Amino acid sequence: MLLLRVHQLRVAHARVRLSPSLFTPPKRSSLPTHTFAKRFRSHGRGSSSNRSSRGQSKSFSLDDIPTNTVFWSIIGINGAVFGLSWWARQKLVVERDPTWMRWLQDNFYLSWKNLQAGRVWTLVTSMFTHSNSDISHILFNGFTFYFMAPMTLNILGSKQFLLLYIGGGIAADLIAMAYKRIFQNGRDPYTVGASAAIYSMLSFLACAAPRMQLLLYGIVPVPIWLVVSGSFAYESYRTAKETGGTTDTLGHIGGIISGVGYFLLRRYRVF
Repeated sequence: MLLLRVHQLRVAHARVRLSPSLFTPPKRSSLPTHTFAKRFRSHGRGSSSNRSSRGQSKSFSLDDIPTNTVFWSIIGINGAVFGLSWWARQKLVVERDPTWMRWLQDNFYLSWKNLQAGRVWTLVTSMFTHSNSDISHILFNGFTFYFMAPMTLNILGSKQFLLLYIGGGIAADLIAMAYKRIFQNGRDPYTVGASAAIYSMLSFLACAAPRMQLLLYGIVPVPIWLVVSGSFAYESYRTAKETGGTTDTLGHIGGIISGVGYFLLRRYRVF
């Protein structure tokens, strides 16, 4: 179903992207954001009159951050980290100075080794880090995020979107790492990329608006539920056959599971 590219990395597993050459996002007029935004935003948010009798302003909420700010901030952070990573690689290749690459591996690459060393922030920083030897890694992830994130933000608002995106990415990473430890003889490759977080976003959309259409090769309409279901089946097959190469197929599976789990928790008003 998905055009999956395997990128050779010397030190990292790069999560595979949805290719822009394969799927085109739906027309904006077809996005069901109004109905679903009312459903998902209404639960768990305080009253609009959330002020004290003395007229004090309500406390700050992540929902006070404009969705456009969240959107461009995530893109900007990814770009900045990529620039730093590319520069560190140049220092290594040209000047034979590994200092910055080692620092990046310690602070922006996810592994059990880093977690055991107390560097838990790599659960978050790794999802903003991409291959510094192949620009297509960040371009494909950026393309998917650029077209799919706005409708998710419109449905959820800033706070819940960040919970889905970052929380889904973290949950996916933990699922993938636990599987490797238990079923793959404790494999501990470095992992980077936003694909797990993006898959959690896509699987949420597939649950919230399963009939939303994506265009296969820009021509053939395909419902998003079929895209996500096909991705899950394909990634599961590759994981079982261990044909993923440098691709973190487990991260993709974990992302899909996380997005579905988030939808169910919101659907049944767990939070």
